[in-house]
Amino acid sequence: MVEGLLQPLNIFLLGLGGGFLIPLLYRLSKRLPAVAFWAALAGIAVISGACLWRLLGGADAFEIQTAGTAPPLAISLRLGLAEGFFAFCVNLAALLGALHLWRRLRDSYTFLLLYLILVMGINGMIMTRDLFNLFVFLEIVSIATYGLFGLGQTRASLAGAFKYIMATVLASSFFLLGTVLLYHVTGTLSIDEMLARRDLIAGPVGTTALVLVLACLVIELKPFPANGWGLDVYETAPAGVAALVSVGVSAGVFFALFKLMPLFAPHLTLVAVSAAVTFLFSNLIGLRQTNVQRMLGCSSIAQMALLVLALALLLRHGEDEALPLIVGGLFFNHLFAKAGLFWLAGAVQRQRIRDWNVLSAGAPFILVFCSLLVAIAGLPPFPGFWAKWELVLRLAEHGGYAWIAVVLFGSLLEAAYLFQWFGRAAKAGRRETGGRVPPWDLFPAAACVALLTIGGVVASWVAGAASAWLHAPLFAGAALLMAEGLPGRAKCLSMLLVVFAAGAWMVQGIGGINGLFAVLLLSGGLVIAAAGLYRSDARLGYYPLMAVLLLSNVALLRASTSLEFFFAWEIITLASTFMLALSTAARGVMLQFLLFSLASAFLLLTGLAIARAVIGTTDLSAFLAAGPVAAPAFVLIALGCMVKIGVIGVHVWLPAAYAKADDDFSAMLSAVVGKVAVFGLFMAAYQAARSDAGLELARAVGWIGMLTTVVAAFLALQQADMKRMLAYSSLSQTGYIITAVALMSHLGWVTALYLVANHLLVKGILFLAAAAVIERTGLKRLEACGGLARRMPLTFAVAIVALVSMSGLPPLAGFGGKWLLLSAMVDRGWYGPLALGVLATLVGLLYMVRFGHAVFLGPLKPEHAELREAPAALLVPQFVLVAGILLLSFFPKLLMDPVSAAIDPQFASTLVWQGMSLELIYAYWNPARAMAGAVGLALLGAVLLWIFYRISRRPSRSGSPTGFFSYYRPLLAPVLASHAERFWGAVSVAVGGAAGTARRVYTGNGQTYALQVLAYVLVLYFFVVAVPMLGGG
Repeated sequence: MVEGLLQPLNIFLLGLGGGFLIPLLYRLSKRLPAVAFWAALAGIAVISGACLWRLLGGADAFEIQTAGTAPPLAISLRLGLAEGFFAFCVNLAALLGALHLWRRLRDSYTFLLLYLILVMGINGMIMTRDLFNLFVFLEIVSIATYGLFGLGQTRASLAGAFKYIMATVLASSFFLLGTVLLYHVTGTLSIDEMLARRDLIAGPVGTTALVLVLACLVIELKPFPANGWGLDVYETAPAGVAALVSVGVSAGVFFALFKLMPLFAPHLTLVAVSAAVTFLFSNLIGLRQTNVQRMLGCSSIAQMALLVLALALLLRHGEDEALPLIVGGLFFNHLFAKAGLFWLAGAVQRQRIRDWNVLSAGAPFILVFCSLLVAIAGLPPFPGFWAKWELVLRLAEHGGYAWIAVVLFGSLLEAAYLFQWFGRAAKAGRRETGGRVPPWDLFPAAACVALLTIGGVVASWVAGAASAWLHAPLFAGAALLMAEGLPGRAKCLSMLLVVFAAGAWMVQGIGGINGLFAVLLLSGGLVIAAAGLYRSDARLGYYPLMAVLLLSNVALLRASTSLEFFFAWEIITLASTFMLALSTAARGVMLQFLLFSLASAFLLLTGLAIARAVIGTTDLSAFLAAGPVAAPAFVLIALGCMVKIGVIGVHVWLPAAYAKADDDFSAMLSAVVGKVAVFGLFMAAYQAARSDAGLELARAVGWIGMLTTVVAAFLALQQADMKRMLAYSSLSQTGYIITAVALMSHLGWVTALYLVANHLLVKGILFLAAAAVIERTGLKRLEACGGLARRMPLTFAVAIVALVSMSGLPPLAGFGGKWLLLSAMVDRGWYGPLALGVLATLVGLLYMVRFGHAVFLGPLKPEHAELREAPAALLVPQFVLVAGILLLSFFPKLLMDPVSAAIDPQFASTLVWQGMSLELIYAYWNPARAMAGAVGLALLGAVLLWIFYRISRRPSRSGSPTGFFSYYRPLLAPVLASHAERFWGAVSVAVGGAAGTARRVYTGNGQTYALQVLAYVLVLYFFVVAVPMLGGG
């Protein structure tokens, strides 16, 4: 009985029956149409869900033939796995959409009827196996959509609806004409029969028929540039109706295209090119949108184009088995993420982006909003991430690097305008406020987030990355999110306990270099995170994100496949981005940070995809046997890591992010988060060396490292803001690590690990010391401080230890690290980088002296006479880090021995340099000649600069160190004017200009849009018919 009711045909009975019944019930009672509507709509969703469940359990596809006979005398319907998945998703979205639109729908039973008919029509487009019946359902959907546009009740909405009618009527006419011609050449309207007889579709008539049918379906999906009518509708229609058109109607059209795609097999490349152009230009145009719904319309068109692009390319390469994860994942992701964003736009009721203010909408709204943005951008843990990963891998297997560039560049553009929207909406201090969104209005979008989360879990399982430890950071963050009602310090303690417990579990089983990095980053991260106890404010969202960040570091180091590695990399990026967004001062730089991070991630993704195509597996250990053929992969991986590190040229995001982040988070960014990219670079270099790939590029990387060290040191010397100085200093010191990695030798790598440990300890101390100074004085400018050693002696002491260690002066750890590096460069004959290293040592000494003198020495300002020492919560982590420096300085073998053994166990015992094993090097510990020479030259340069300054200064000028630095800064400024900032600024302006030029095709004139549709069909016909004829001629 129940099984008989849960048949696909009953979907149409409920749709048609409900449509006829609603007007009759209205005559009996005005409340009854609502009951019938919800019963019918819920019934449609339940039936499709039940059928899908049975299909997943192994049942045969539902084949339905009406009128008791076979086609063409009967309507043929089919509900297989693909149809069931699409239908159930659309029906579920329609159910949530009706909740969102309910205040409008309930005003008139006509709208209830139209909504129900529209949903039924989409189901018909998905299930029908008859071409003429597909036309009928297409017309039913169009008519119902036209009627629902009436919910707008504005002139702009009615004008947009009229343009929509003009374009879709043209498209339907093409489809009908194409159907007639196909019937003429094949003698059937059954899609299955037509596919079996597709050899008959030839000659001018058959080709024209295919072009007309293809043109209709592509136009319905709104290709560039013939899509202005669609954008106008998305902008002017009620948000709920725009959402239904975006995800529901488009889903029906896309599935119709999917069914008919075998007919278009000779033209798959043309379909892919059209989709690629639409994907790129729609996202480009999205950059210049100021209206929220129009911007979402650009994204919707781009996402559907990506679906068509993926479908065409996968079918062209015969990758049918990848369709469920890639096409299904992209479809599911777009359906619920885009619908949720449209519904949020409707709930907020702010058309212009600048009028949004999510900070006033409440924490639940912010969580839902951010989750949907992350999902639509194709980032983890949602289905779009897993689908894009698999798509890029499949394209790399077939050498489709141009297609990969299109997918990733378009995705970067989309992320740019979506997160630009978030950044503008999160800015505080504006007069326009949004107010809290009622829970009922938020529910449909929140349900979408829940569905996307479930979909992400399923997609990760299909992709083979559903390990509990990989998702543990997200589970920990979600658990801490439930404790957001606790006091600030209680939340910080809870975070530390959760990270310690989960991190200790995750670290188990990690060996080698990965294990050393994991212990170093986890322990260092916990120590620095503990400094958060100095703040008692709530810091909503900060501690859950901190847990996600710290545990994702460990997950990345535990990864055994490239997919696990990339997943953790992206989670680290997202956690860092949103932690920046929590700081009012850093929101302005959040977008720049994210875009460079995504660019580095996409370079990494391309490299990993090429490596997988070469070696045939995503197992990271197999990369060691890749050979020289994998050199491009290692180059791209190294480039991605260097962009994330922020080497000179792509460093523009780093100083602002470090300087404007919360003070304790700046320490985390510099000391811990930056080491993730260093680890990636190290592993790329190690695997390249072991597989004899890309060794000739090592010198270039070494030069990049040393140039970064020198230029960043000069830039640090110029800074007046203490945190910006420390940011450039951090980058400068990281340049040493890059050079050590580039040495491509065991000694170089041991040195790199030693420098990594020293950098973490030093930068953790200095940024926390800066946080202490800012906490007590409220000042960031160096010139505004001075003499604080008298009031903050403990902070002064730990800062001096860190400065001495960073400078490379004996006897602390930095001395040993730089000695090893400079000596190794001499051994390799790298005299050019060596000279830069000496110069960097000189400049480094200057800015370190400047920092120490400006902040702690000199006269104490009168307003600071009553300052207290830094809070214990800031001092204790610094003491722990100082203890680490002392341990590393006086007992270096505690680190060096396990490092040398971990790099390559089979060579550890035979690692010899200058006639001594590594153990003997530190046993003798006699680095006087190399390091003393470098430090001596640096000190000599500093003395000469001081003498020149004293001779040339005017009598009125102060002879203090402050005057010394003030004298040289103007001389250095012209040399160090940041060309990188100008270059990237010019790139931004150029992309914005291109977006402005591209959107000029949208005039708002309906006749122009109709002509563009006709022109698109003619161009399509030209490429399908005329170009092959010319080629044949």
